[in-house]
Amino acid sequence: MSVMDFQIDGLVAAPFTPMKDNGDLNLPLIDPYVDYLVAQGVLNTFVCGSTGEGASLSMAERKSLAEKWVSAGKGKLTNVIVHVGGCSITDSQELARHAESIGAQAIATLPTCVFRPTTGKQVAEQLQIIGAAAPSLPLFFYHLPDMSKVYIMVEDLLDALETVKVPTFRGCKYTDYNMLDYGRCLVHSNGKYIMMYGRDEQGLCALVMGATSFVGSTFNYAGKIYNRMRTAYDNGDLEAARKEQLLSQLFLKILCDHGPGMDIGLNKYLMTMTSGIDFGPPRPPMQRRSEEELAKIKAKLQACGFFEAVK
Repeated sequence: MSVMDFQIDGLVAAPFTPMKDNGDLNLPLIDPYVDYLVAQGVLNTFVCGSTGEGASLSMAERKSLAEKWVSAGKGKLTNVIVHVGGCSITDSQELARHAESIGAQAIATLPTCVFRPTTGKQVAEQLQIIGAAAPSLPLFFYHLPDMSKVYIMVEDLLDALETVKVPTFRGCKYTDYNMLDYGRCLVHSNGKYIMMYGRDEQGLCALVMGATSFVGSTFNYAGKIYNRMRTAYDNGDLEAARKEQLLSQLFLKILCDHGPGMDIGLNKYLMTMTSGIDFGPPRPPMQRRSEEELAKIKAKLQACGFFEAVK
């Protein structure tokens, strides 16, 4: 299969990384984790991204984590996409080569995060270097300007790729709110690029624009909500689709009321509650919440019907 034949549809979970209380990786838990995702109809993963605390892991840990996801997902998951981005292009090349060697289905990368590119062309040039390290794997750009601080229009990147050749480039994980840019990317080059949308609370908006694949943190424990939304939309039942999206927005608002919406410690707690798998603490500087605060959050989630909705 050529790189351009690669396809992905539906939900892509951005998995949390299970850790022991001392902060070490807890890799054996990924086996039941895979089964929990599959039971929700979530058959794709985006490993070692921001949700997976990839930036807090060593190179050796990132490799071990990717290896475990590929082996645990064999015969169960459709795609394991490994994020290889970081501060160093050479590290990204090494991680890309490793992902190719272990049988990952695709790779993705943030732009370098200290010395940052400032134009679409500069991002394209970085992608060219990283893509060449894994010539058999589809490559995705990870657009996350809130954290990367690289504020480009992705349409400008796609334009630059007309002259800066990256044969393995397949599309983008688009985690931003700019629906004008996102829409322009969907139709760029006659729609040849895969534009995975990454804002869980706006998934229905992206569906209306023409999105067919989505990457999300809350898909880990609320995959059934988003799959019901997609099914309703595909069946022409916009009211039912809107109901599911509003439910996701309701529980996300509860989380945001207690700090950043993608607070890893809080979301690991939710993941532990819903799955029965102990995901452990986040790496510093992220923190666990107090038992008192977690009890308040749990009560609010119970009141809004969250736990019944994700069963």
